[in-house]
Amino acid sequence: MKLLILHASAGNGHRRAAEALAAAAPAAGHTAVVRDILDFAPALFRKTYAEGYLNIVRSAPELWGYFYAQSDRKAQRPADRRIRTVFNKLNAHSFFGFLRDEQPDAVVCTHFMPLEMIASLHPHRRHNLPLFGVVTDYAAHALWYCDSVNAYYVATEDALRQLRRKGQPASGIVLTGIPVMPEFSTRTTPAAGRKKLGLQSNLPAVLVLSGGYGVGPTVEMLRACAAEPPPCQLLVVAGKNAEMEQAAKDALAGAQLPAQVYGFVNNVHELMDACELVISKPGGLSTAEALAKGRPMMIVEPIPGQEQRNAEWLLENGAAVRLHEAVDTAWKLGALLADPQRLAALGARAAELGRPAAAADILSDLARRV
Repeated sequence: MKLLILHASAGNGHRRAAEALAAAAPAAGHTAVVRDILDFAPALFRKTYAEGYLNIVRSAPELWGYFYAQSDRKAQRPADRRIRTVFNKLNAHSFFGFLRDEQPDAVVCTHFMPLEMIASLHPHRRHNLPLFGVVTDYAAHALWYCDSVNAYYVATEDALRQLRRKGQPASGIVLTGIPVMPEFSTRTTPAAGRKKLGLQSNLPAVLVLSGGYGVGPTVEMLRACAAEPPPCQLLVVAGKNAEMEQAAKDALAGAQLPAQVYGFVNNVHELMDACELVISKPGGLSTAEALAKGRPMMIVEPIPGQEQRNAEWLLENGAAVRLHEAVDTAWKLGALLADPQRLAALGARAAELGRPAAAADILSDLARRV
């Protein structure tokens, strides 16, 4: 089949899920085209949509939580759906010409915007084009639900039940996990991972992630660790935030704490292999990648809304602990590393929850439906 895989560049997670599906497509005998739906929108709309989300979650996360909750309650109201559909179509008019010319055998959406745009097409314009949604968090916001979606792929029973209550038939919701790139589908011991990267072999390692755009209290956590070094070595990824990268290096300068600070990297899978624990905000893809590797998480500052729901799911299922204050980072790490049985139990649970084959499972089920 020829698959058109659509995402939207509001954060990195939707894109990474789309790329993971595309990476799995050749092994399943398919070809895949990956596109950002915002590429078809006017520049102002694209910039506002993509940067607006990041600006809100950085400066006013509580406001984002309010928008998330309100839209979750109101997304399915007929008037709201009509306004949203018209607005999206006006801002991506050229997309429908692209869709007609591309002639895919099926469309897979890792963001709700393109899913809703295609689902709202008149049947004669859609030409019975099979449409699939891949939910990229551990709960399914109401914006994901659209009529005439052939199937949804979700990560949890909670998300399955949420879509079922919205009206999706049970036969059209499949529990697969969130798709991750192939390099996250293998697991190794932290000792082997440290040897591969040339790290200290006799000292536990902890990975500190700040997401692709470098958000979160990373620098504050590092200052706490520099002042009271925990019994570990740190691997710190600042993402594309050059200012955070430099501040992280400054925070660790002169500290009696082995640490490596990186900017944007392409080997997060290797860094996870080397570590016993991942400290991160609980974004959907970051969480899926850590679980696929069988690594437990220390959750820091979840954004109200989708990340808060992800965090609650992780905690309920015993694969994470919560860091409430950055100043307590060293203390929290020391306590956890001093309790190897607890750390091992968290890791074992993370491995049980991980779905490293999610992309292949999604494509396998999809092929049976087209």
